[in-house]
Amino acid sequence: MATIDRSYLQALGSSVTTASSITDVNHLSSYNWIEAAEPTIAVPGSPPSWAPPKTPQKVPQDSGFVYIDQNAARHPDSPLEPLFRSLFHANPTFDISSVDVITDRNNIRKLLYFVNPKLNNFCPQPFTIKAEVVGKTIIFSRDENATYEIIKPGQFRGFGHNFAKWNTCSESSLSTGHHRIISYSFGGLKFVVRHETDGYVKTLRSPDASPCKTQDETSIFCSPHLGTQAIYVPCRRGEEVPIESTLEIKTRAMTRRLEISDVAAQLWISQTPMLVRAYHNRGTFQAPQVEDITAEIKAWESDHEGDLNKLGGLIQKVVSTAKECAGSVTIKYDASRDELKIEKAAATPILPEDLYFYWDSKKTSTTQHARTGDESTPHANGSQLKGLEDVRFSNVIKTSLYEAFRKVLDNMSKDLADYQRICESMKHLGIDALQGRQIHDLMSGIRKGEGYYDSEEHLTSSSESARDSAFRLLLDGAVLDDDGAYEATLFVVSNSSIFPRETRKMVLAAYKSSQFVASRSKLRRKALEMSFGLLG
Repeated sequence: MATIDRSYLQALGSSVTTASSITDVNHLSSYNWIEAAEPTIAVPGSPPSWAPPKTPQKVPQDSGFVYIDQNAARHPDSPLEPLFRSLFHANPTFDISSVDVITDRNNIRKLLYFVNPKLNNFCPQPFTIKAEVVGKTIIFSRDENATYEIIKPGQFRGFGHNFAKWNTCSESSLSTGHHRIISYSFGGLKFVVRHETDGYVKTLRSPDASPCKTQDETSIFCSPHLGTQAIYVPCRRGEEVPIESTLEIKTRAMTRRLEISDVAAQLWISQTPMLVRAYHNRGTFQAPQVEDITAEIKAWESDHEGDLNKLGGLIQKVVSTAKECAGSVTIKYDASRDELKIEKAAATPILPEDLYFYWDSKKTSTTQHARTGDESTPHANGSQLKGLEDVRFSNVIKTSLYEAFRKVLDNMSKDLADYQRICESMKHLGIDALQGRQIHDLMSGIRKGEGYYDSEEHLTSSSESARDSAFRLLLDGAVLDDDGAYEATLFVVSNSSIFPRETRKMVLAAYKSSQFVASRSKLRRKALEMSFGLLG
């Protein structure tokens, strides 16, 4: 496919004309891994808060179980799935098809070290990155030899992990790591980047507040969600921590000063503005300070313009080569030969099947609108109207045909059996309420209501479209799998700002009585009931 060596990199650096700086930085979402029997993340996440003692402290050296790549360790089938679940939970309408590169920070760091080995102290390490092309987007996935390590007695790995634990406070005692998803532009490409964050600096805290207090778990989490690959996603009460407050923690012996250049590449990729340089003497740390290194990182970016030009060109080359394959590739660095190879790979999906829908959602939505016209206004022919006189609930059905299907939800009693009779009557009359829609079309319609609800219940057309789609969930044949039924039902039940209480209650009842019973259905029903009960 393609082999990139030093001579190619040199030529690449002189030919690249795109900007070598990061611009348009935006925080998209975050999550915390939660200690549980099944893979579980809390959205939005919260990094531990920086809360060091004011006096020197003795910290034990790191030992025992330590993650190398927690996402792969906890969810090996799809390490990138938490990124997307978190992203679409926080931003249901995010246009993923506009993104060029989706990756972990670690992958960019490895490519940058290949560009300039000096940034890694001239210690080249072989690496492999898996990649998949979806539309115009390329997804990079880490491929580590090990996802965790066990530090045995007698082995010395420093004090970094224990120092971070001893000097920060997690909001949840069950949290095992905080990850953030940001977007920015670099090298003429739009990136979505995931990275782990050590902590954040509280800017406001009451004088008498406890320096470290873990909240009760029931007050932190709400609205459970079970993804199609068994990732359990409860949402967390609270607000996102802004990028400006996030920090990285580094430890060093007092005899070895930590220079900004030692960490600049890592912090530049994630745009982390704060740094703690903690120095110790055989494990005894002096009280460290938080430094704002935004200016230093910007200066580093300017000083390394040549390297970053090459990095941008290298990533563009990887993207273009992968797109030529129109599928999956592997990116391998051979340290012994000092060259990078891009090779075609077997087509192995990186993500669960349902997530690929998001690349087509805009296209599907546009096509659907062209096919059916105004979604909120159904159409009826003469034979259907004539037959209405002989069926129950004829007035309700007639109103739904002339105005909108959501009128069934607005005008009916709150008895599921009555809804089922209406659906049967519409089927008998040949009224095609689905009009060819499948579950992904209904999800697209349902999500249109997000963010379009007036506190005085002046609903816009987008919210009305969402409620029409909610009614279609009740129809026989609308959903042909438990995953789709659960995802759609959860969205309706969890969004009291879009769907009235009785609508949410009826959709929940329909799901609970449906034919779709999978091995996870009991847990899913419980999660839905909890979500409905919390919102009322």
